[in-house]
Amino acid sequence: MSTTSSTRPSSVATRLMLGVAAIALLCFGITAAIIYARSSSALLASAKVGMTDTARLESERIGNTIGASAVSNQALANALLAQRGHDKARELFSDSLRRELQQHPDWTGMGTLWEPQALDGKDADYVNSAGHDASGRYMVYWSWQNGKLVRDPLRDYDVAGAGDWYLNPRKLLRPTVAEPYDYEIAGKKVLMTTVSTPILEDGKFLGVVTTDFGLATLQQRVAKLRPLGAGRVRLLSPGGAIVADRDPALVGKKLQDPATRALLAEIAQGKTVGRNTVDPQTGATDVEVYVPLQIGQAQERFALGVAVPKAVLMAQARSLLWTIVAVGLCAALLLSGGLYLLLRRLVVKPLASAVEVSSAVAAGRLDSRIQYPRNDELGQLLGSLQRMQQQLRAVLDAQKEMAQRHDAGEISYRMDEAAFPGDYGRMVHDSNALAASHIAVKMRLAQIMGRYAIGDLSEDMDRLPGEKAVLTETMDTVKRNLTAMNTEIKHLAGAAAAGDFSVRGDAERFQYDFRLMVESLNQLMATADGNLQALSTLLKAIAAGDLTARMHGQFQGVFATMRDDANATTEQLAAIVARIQTAAVSINGAAAEIAAGNDDLSRRTEQQAASLEETAASMEELTSTVKQNAEHARQANQLATGAATVASQGGAVVGQVVETMSGIEASSKKIADIISVIDGIAFQTNILALNAAVEAARAGEQGRGFAVVASEVRTLAQRSANAAKEIKGLIDDSVGRVAQGSALVEQAGTTMQEIVASVQRVTDIMGEISAASQEQSAGIEQVNQTITQMDEATQQNAALVEEATAAARSMEDQAGQLNQAVALFKLDTSAAVASAAPAPVRRPAPPAPAAPAATPRRPAAAPLRAVPRATASTDDGQWQEF
Repeated sequence: MSTTSSTRPSSVATRLMLGVAAIALLCFGITAAIIYARSSSALLASAKVGMTDTARLESERIGNTIGASAVSNQALANALLAQRGHDKARELFSDSLRRELQQHPDWTGMGTLWEPQALDGKDADYVNSAGHDASGRYMVYWSWQNGKLVRDPLRDYDVAGAGDWYLNPRKLLRPTVAEPYDYEIAGKKVLMTTVSTPILEDGKFLGVVTTDFGLATLQQRVAKLRPLGAGRVRLLSPGGAIVADRDPALVGKKLQDPATRALLAEIAQGKTVGRNTVDPQTGATDVEVYVPLQIGQAQERFALGVAVPKAVLMAQARSLLWTIVAVGLCAALLLSGGLYLLLRRLVVKPLASAVEVSSAVAAGRLDSRIQYPRNDELGQLLGSLQRMQQQLRAVLDAQKEMAQRHDAGEISYRMDEAAFPGDYGRMVHDSNALAASHIAVKMRLAQIMGRYAIGDLSEDMDRLPGEKAVLTETMDTVKRNLTAMNTEIKHLAGAAAAGDFSVRGDAERFQYDFRLMVESLNQLMATADGNLQALSTLLKAIAAGDLTARMHGQFQGVFATMRDDANATTEQLAAIVARIQTAAVSINGAAAEIAAGNDDLSRRTEQQAASLEETAASMEELTSTVKQNAEHARQANQLATGAATVASQGGAVVGQVVETMSGIEASSKKIADIISVIDGIAFQTNILALNAAVEAARAGEQGRGFAVVASEVRTLAQRSANAAKEIKGLIDDSVGRVAQGSALVEQAGTTMQEIVASVQRVTDIMGEISAASQEQSAGIEQVNQTITQMDEATQQNAALVEEATAAARSMEDQAGQLNQAVALFKLDTSAAVASAAPAPVRRPAPPAPAAPAATPRRPAAAPLRAVPRATASTDDGQWQEF
């Protein structure tokens, strides 16, 4: 490798000198540009500040000039409101406005307008009067016309736009400034604006006080302003109309471009706005500054702008720029020459020392001592080499500290990358990344093991490359073993849930604690299986009717509770079955008693039927006797015709009649006794039916049919009693008539002496006897029919009693079946709740007396003796007897 002489143009000193010269020129150029830009900005900012101050000063002047009217308006509004109740308020208010305007000749006009009837309620009196219009509402407007004050009525105050000076304060209830508008005064159009102040009372709008300003005077004032000698001033209304400008032709023109609308929006917020525009007359760029102009308390803000050509503001900055350029070129030439001479002496020679030091560092000798007594660039180079050496040592020390802390368990510790600049920081970063990679693998292992620990086997270990794949294989083995264990547990749990406790886990598949876990689960299944088998055995015994079976043995926990509950259930069931057996025996005995009672009732019904037959035979004999009486009466009637000749025979006949009537009376009494017996039998039948219904009710559902039969028997007994009462009434009537007949016969015997003399009278009497005999025959016939009906009812009673007997026998059979059903259960007699009660013994009813044989002439049935009703026993198994 050849060396190059330092005196050649391609030497380090020459190249460095040329480079430094170029850099110096560049620096001077940049400095000049920065200075120019900064000075331009400073000059422009200073100019804007001056323009802003000028604009604000002029804004305050104009605002104070016009704002004086707002103060005057408010004072007048307060005065007018205070004097509103005066009788001559209209004249006083007009005079006040005139005097105020007279003191301000620069104002165009002043006025006031009140709401209808708001002043004095006399608007109707001033319709079309001087200074008023057709509405008559109070209005005053004074204006300067040719140097004099003239009063005119107001116009167009209710028209939007032209009447905004009135409509806006009425709507907003605050002072307002109207947009510039043309108003005709003395036949001339005057461009003006109006300051309006509302007259308010407790927030209610009563009217408005206004002051008008002609804009011509303001235009002349603004046109004379020349900021910085070359600028101009413009006044814009809140709506964008040009109020005053350097060019009078632009006054009144309304600007609607977006830039102007944005400017007015910021002015409305009270902000100062600066912008650059192009002068339409000269084409030069102007710098504009607009400030808000507020009049009194009105919220509408005008925009007062000051514009100055930018070239005027930047003239001083351009002069400074040329001065800087000239100085910079001279300085660059001097610097290049001096630098060339110094580099040859001060740079080339010291570079060799720096190269030697760099070689030592490159060879890894970081313990060499580097000295740099100089403070120039070479000294800084050596100092940089020393700092590089220190940085390398610091990196080694940091790595050593990180290793020590990781060994101590502080694996989150990392070397501070920010403490090492440049590539040293990247070296530290890579070392941290390497450590973090290994730690991340370990943390991933811990994370997955944590998921496995809580039972989440859904995650797999990342597929690690190279030698780290052994970690993946190990985690896969762990997951397989846990999955197999989980499968065994699910298998056993599923079998248990399905009721199969005979299933066992395959403990041979596992080792160590996993095998112990499976064996423990198998032990759990075996314990549950044995306990459930014991419970199943008990339930089978109960199903077979053996209620003496119990669960015995040692049980723990829930299984002990199951044993106790099952044994208690069996004992309760045994007690219930014992009570059912007792009740079945009682029902069987009761059914037997009901059947016996029905047999007794059947016999009594047969006796009643026999008595009725005897009664019927007696009634037939009585009928025959009555017929004989009728025949005798007829014969007596025939013999009456020969009473004169057979008077002696009459006495004998009368005696026979008396004897016959006595027999009839005796027969009637016997019939009455028979009817009494029938009535007693019906009453006893009714009592028997009532007792049978009570016993059927005690039998419950089994006695429902018997209850119906008992009810029918009771109904028939009541009908028999009613029929007996009717027959008894008829017999009593017959007895009465027979008694009457006997009396008549006795009377006939005593008056037999008169028969001879009064044959005709005897004939009449015998006719009556014949009629009475016919009536008796008809009554006895009716009694005979009634007895026939009673016989039929008695036959029906007998049939119903047979049905009741059959129902009682059926209930007795069912009670026997119930006994057979509960007899299937095997009970522990020593633990039974109650033993079966003995069946009640039915006491036989006393035999009914035999009915006497019927006699051919005077039959009489022996009365039946009523069987006394047995008292109810206190035992539930006893029944009533009759």
